[in-house]
Amino acid sequence: MENEKDIIICQCNSSEHQILFLYSEDDGYPMVFVHIHLNKQPLMKRIKNGIKYIFGYQSRYGMFDEFIVNPEDIGKFKKIVEYLNKV
Repeated sequence: MENEKDIIICQCNSSEHQILFLYSEDDGYPMVFVHIHLNKQPLMKRIKNGIKYIFGYQSRYGMFDEFIVNPEDIGKFKKIVEYLNKV
């Protein structure tokens, strides 16, 4: 299962809403790396967020977007749990 991957795309079918799961084993321990695609922002909004970040501003709510899990993808989540339970 080394180097296997699963991609889950949001139920809204936007390619900007996707999660990539990469499976790996390091020294016999199963690991799953999760890569989440972040939406692009307009230049001025990125600059504003960057300046806030430089000066240590943190919203107590964080920054959010949404991801709607398609019921057809539940098996992929089960696969991750089973893979990580191998230890």
